[in-house]
Amino acid sequence: MSIRNLVARLRAAYPSVDAVTVEATVRTAYDCFHQARVRAYVPILVERRSRRVLRAVCRTAPGQAIDGRAAPETCRAHPGPAKD
Repeated sequence: MSIRNLVARLRAAYPSVDAVTVEATVRTAYDCFHQARVRAYVPILVERRSRRVLRAVCRTAPGQAIDGRAAPETCRAHPGPAKD
Protein backbone atom coordinates (compact mmCIF):
# COMPACT_ATOMS: atom_id res chain seq x y z
CA MET A 1 0.00 0.00 0.00
CA SER A 2 1.38 3.37 -0.93
CA ILE A 3 1.08 6.59 0.99
CA ARG A 4 -0.83 8.07 -1.92
CA ASN A 5 -3.47 5.31 -1.82
CA LEU A 6 -3.88 5.59 1.94
CA VAL A 7 -4.20 9.39 1.76
CA ALA A 8 -6.86 9.06 -0.97
CA ARG A 9 -8.87 6.56 1.10
CA LEU A 10 -8.64 8.68 4.23
CA ARG A 11 -9.63 11.84 2.35
CA ALA A 12 -12.75 10.03 1.16
CA ALA A 13 -13.48 8.76 4.68
CA TYR A 14 -12.92 12.18 6.31
CA PRO A 15 -14.08 14.79 3.76
CA SER A 16 -14.31 17.54 6.39
CA VAL A 17 -10.54 17.37 7.01
CA ASP A 18 -8.37 19.23 4.51
CA ALA A 19 -5.99 17.26 2.28
CA VAL A 20 -2.84 18.78 3.78
CA THR A 21 -3.83 17.60 7.26
CA VAL A 22 -4.62 14.09 6.04
CA GLU A 23 -1.29 13.77 4.25
CA ALA A 24 0.66 15.21 7.19
CA THR A 25 -1.07 12.80 9.55
CA VAL A 26 -0.17 9.79 7.39
CA ARG A 27 3.44 10.88 6.93
CA THR A 28 3.83 11.51 10.66
CA ALA A 29 2.43 8.06 11.40
CA TYR A 30 4.88 6.46 8.94
CA ASP A 31 7.75 8.38 10.53
CA CYS A 32 6.86 6.84 13.88
CA PHE A 33 7.60 3.39 12.48
CA HIS A 34 10.76 4.15 10.47
CA GLN A 35 12.87 1.91 12.73
CA ALA A 36 10.38 -0.94 12.99
CA ARG A 37 12.07 -4.31 12.61
CA VAL A 38 9.00 -6.09 11.28
CA ARG A 39 7.84 -4.03 8.30
CA ALA A 40 4.92 -6.28 7.34
CA TYR A 41 2.56 -4.65 9.85
CA VAL A 42 3.59 -1.03 9.35
CA PRO A 43 0.88 -0.15 6.77
CA ILE A 44 -2.00 -1.34 8.96
CA LEU A 45 -0.51 0.34 12.04
CA VAL A 46 -0.09 3.59 10.11
CA GLU A 47 -3.69 3.44 8.92
CA ARG A 48 -5.02 2.79 12.41
CA ARG A 49 -2.97 5.60 13.92
CA SER A 50 -3.99 7.99 11.15
CA ARG A 51 -7.69 7.14 11.52
CA ARG A 52 -7.49 7.70 15.27
CA VAL A 53 -5.96 11.16 14.79
CA LEU A 54 -8.40 12.10 12.03
CA ARG A 55 -11.39 11.02 14.14
CA ALA A 56 -10.12 13.35 16.84
CA VAL A 57 -9.83 16.17 14.30
CA CYS A 58 -13.44 15.60 13.25
CA ARG A 59 -14.60 15.75 16.88
CA THR A 60 -12.74 19.01 17.54
CA ALA A 61 -15.01 22.03 17.65
CA PRO A 62 -14.42 24.39 14.70
CA GLY A 63 -12.84 27.13 16.82
CA GLN A 64 -10.41 24.83 18.63
CA ALA A 65 -8.19 23.65 15.76
CA ILE A 66 -5.12 25.77 15.04
CA ASP A 67 -4.99 26.84 11.37
CA GLY A 68 -7.46 24.07 10.55
CA ARG A 69 -4.86 21.43 11.36
CA ALA A 70 -4.62 18.87 14.10
CA ALA A 71 -1.40 18.30 15.95
CA PRO A 72 -0.23 14.86 14.81
CA GLU A 73 0.07 12.25 17.50
CA THR A 74 3.53 12.10 18.99
CA CYS A 75 5.68 9.06 18.40
CA ARG A 76 6.34 6.64 21.20
CA ALA A 77 9.27 4.27 21.31
CA HIS A 78 6.92 1.32 21.66
CA PRO A 79 3.49 2.15 20.26
CA GLY A 80 1.77 -0.71 22.08
CA PRO A 81 -1.40 -2.40 20.94
CA ALA A 82 -3.84 -0.50 18.79
CA LYS A 83 -7.15 0.34 20.44
CA ASP A 84 -9.31 0.18 17.29
